[in-house]
Amino acid sequence: MQGCRHIRLLIAALFAMAAHVLLAQSAEQFTAWGDKAMELGQHYGASRYYGEALGKTPGLMELQWKYAEACRLSNQYGEAALSYDKVQKKDHARNHPEALRWLAEMQMSTGQYEEAGRTWAKVKQKERRKDSVVAQRADNGMEGCKLAKAMLRTPDSLVQVKHLPMPVNSFSSELGGRTGPDSALYFTSLRGEVNNDGEVKDTATYRARIFKATEQGGKWSGPVALPANVNNGHNNANSAWSTDGRWFYFSREEAPGEFSIRALDLHNPADTGSVVLRKPGYTVTQPMATTFEGGERLFFASNMPGGQGGMDIWWGTLVGKDLIDPKPLGPTVNTPGNEVTPFLDGPKGMLYFSSDFLPGMGGYDLFKSLLGHVSAGTPINLGVPFNSEANDLYPAVNETAGTGWFTSNRKGAFAEKGETCCNDLFRFSYPHQAPVVETPKPDTTEVRARQERRLTSLREKLPIRLYFHNDEPNPRSWDTTTTLDYGQTFRSYAAKRAEYDSAWHAKPGDTTAFDAFFTQQVEGNFNLLNDFTTLLQQAMAEGQQITLQVRGYASPLAKSDYNKNLSLRRIESLVHYLERWNNGALLPYLRGTAGNGGRLVIERSPFGKSTANPDVSDRLDDLRNSVYGVGAAKERRIEIEQVKGAP
Repeated sequence: MQGCRHIRLLIAALFAMAAHVLLAQSAEQFTAWGDKAMELGQHYGASRYYGEALGKTPGLMELQWKYAEACRLSNQYGEAALSYDKVQKKDHARNHPEALRWLAEMQMSTGQYEEAGRTWAKVKQKERRKDSVVAQRADNGMEGCKLAKAMLRTPDSLVQVKHLPMPVNSFSSELGGRTGPDSALYFTSLRGEVNNDGEVKDTATYRARIFKATEQGGKWSGPVALPANVNNGHNNANSAWSTDGRWFYFSREEAPGEFSIRALDLHNPADTGSVVLRKPGYTVTQPMATTFEGGERLFFASNMPGGQGGMDIWWGTLVGKDLIDPKPLGPTVNTPGNEVTPFLDGPKGMLYFSSDFLPGMGGYDLFKSLLGHVSAGTPINLGVPFNSEANDLYPAVNETAGTGWFTSNRKGAFAEKGETCCNDLFRFSYPHQAPVVETPKPDTTEVRARQERRLTSLREKLPIRLYFHNDEPNPRSWDTTTTLDYGQTFRSYAAKRAEYDSAWHAKPGDTTAFDAFFTQQVEGNFNLLNDFTTLLQQAMAEGQQITLQVRGYASPLAKSDYNKNLSLRRIESLVHYLERWNNGALLPYLRGTAGNGGRLVIERSPFGKSTANPDVSDRLDDLRNSVYGVGAAKERRIEIEQVKGAP
C-alpha cells in the first residue's frame, strides 16, 4: 500500500509538472506575440497580449514592465500607472530605474496630482545629478502638479470648447485640424479606407491620410480624402499653405520613423510634390507657414541634431517653396523633452505649441510664447479648458474670428480601445475684446497727481534685489548680452538648491542657512518683481515716461572687468524679462513705439567687484564659501534702485 501511495504521488506530481509546462508555454507565446506587436508599433495589441500572459503568470516583474510600457504608449494611463507602481516597488531601481518617473507621469495623466507630486519628489531625491534631464523633468513635474490644481480651480469660463461630431471625428484618431484658404477644415485621420460599397477595407495597418470636410448650417459633410498626389499609400499628415496660397505643405513618411516635409504646387494639377526638407534617419514634420518680421517663415518640428533633445521647434525662411537656413528656436521654448505642433500668429508674433516637458497638467500641454527678434519669451501654459490631464496638441488660432482648433485624447473623445486611446478634433471660441471707448481727458492736475501716486507705489517696493547662481547667465563668457530672461535664470538657480545643501553636507530634510536665504531673499524678491511689474504696466497704460536705474553686483571670485560684463548680462536678463512679461505687454514702451506716448527706459550701472563685500571669500580653493556661501550668494545680484519719472 505504501508503494502504491508513492506511485500515486509521483503521477500527481508529473501531471502538475505537465500542466505547469503547458501554462508556461502559453504565457511565453502571448509574450512573444506582444514583443512582435511592440516591434511593429502596435502598442494597444501588445498590451492585450501581455495582459493575457500576466493572467497566466501573474507577478512576473519583467512582464509587468512590458505591460506598463505597452499601456503607456497606447494611452492606457491608469493601467500603466498600476503596473509601473508594481515594478518600482519590486525592482528598487535596479533594472528599471525609470519606472518611478513613468509612474509620476501616468499619475499626472490620470489627474492624481497629489500622488504625482509625492512621486516626483522621490524621483528628484533618487537622482544623483540634480541637473540631469530626469531631475529637470521632476522639477517641472512638481511645478506642473501645483499648476494643474490651481488651473482646475480657476478655468477660463469665457472660452468655449466643442468636441467635433461624427463624421469628422471617428473611433480612429483625428488630429491636426487647420482651416484652409477655401475655409474648409483639413485634418489627418487614421480611419480605414472605404470601398465602393461603403465598407471599410480589411487592411493590416491603417495609414494616416489627409482629409477635407466642410460645415454648413452647423452640419458637417462627410470627410473626403485628398487625392493620390498627397495620399499615396504611405503615411501622410499635417496640412499647411504658403501665404500666397500657391504651395501646399505636408508631411510624408519616407521610411519607418522618418518623415519629410513636401510641397505641392496648387497651380499645377499634375504636380506630384517635391521634398522641401528631409534628413535621413530623422523626422521632419508638422509644417506651418506664415509671415513674420517681413518675410515668409516655415515652422516645423524635428529631432534633427542641433536641438535641445527629443523633438524641437525649428524655423527657417521660405523663398518660393525652398527653405533657407533652418534652425531650432532655442532653449526658451525647446527643452530636453518634446516640443511639437507649432503655430504662429504672425502679426502678433505669438507662437503656440505643445510640450511634454514644461510644467503642465499631464502628457502634452498647449503653450504660447512671444517670439522676438532674437529669441522666444518664457512659455505660458494655456490652462483649462485648453489643457487636460491627457495629450493636448496642434493649436491653431484665428485671432480675427476668435476661434481655433486643437487635438486631444482627453476623456470624451470617441474611443473603442479605452477612454483615452485616440485623438479627436476640438474647436474653441472666445469673446473678442470690447472696443475701446474714448472718455474725456481729465485735467492736467488730476493726471499728474495720479501719476505721482503710481510712482510712489513703485518706489515703495524698492530696492528689488534679484539674485543669480555663480557666473550665470552664460558662464565663462565675456559677452555683455544674453538671450535668457530672469525667469529662466531664477528657475535654474532654484534647481541647484540641493547642490548648495550638499556643499555644506546637509542631510535630506535639513533647513540650511542657504535655504532660508533662498526662500526669504531670492524667492521673495522674485515675487516682489512680479508685483512691481504689474504696477509698472499700469503706469505705462497711463502714458508715463519712467526710467529704472539698475545696478549690478558680483561676488569677488573673478576679475573686475569680467564681473562688469557679467553684471551687464544679468541686467540684460531683467530687460528680457520685462520684454516678455504678460505676453509682451511692456514691449511697445521699451521700444518707444507705444501709441499713448508711454516709455520705459532701463539705465544700466554695472559695478563688478569694486563694490563687493571685502569679507566674502574670493579663493578658488574655497568654493564652499566663495560659491556656495550665503555671503557670496548675497553679492551675486542686480538691484532696481530708483524709479524716475519724466520731469
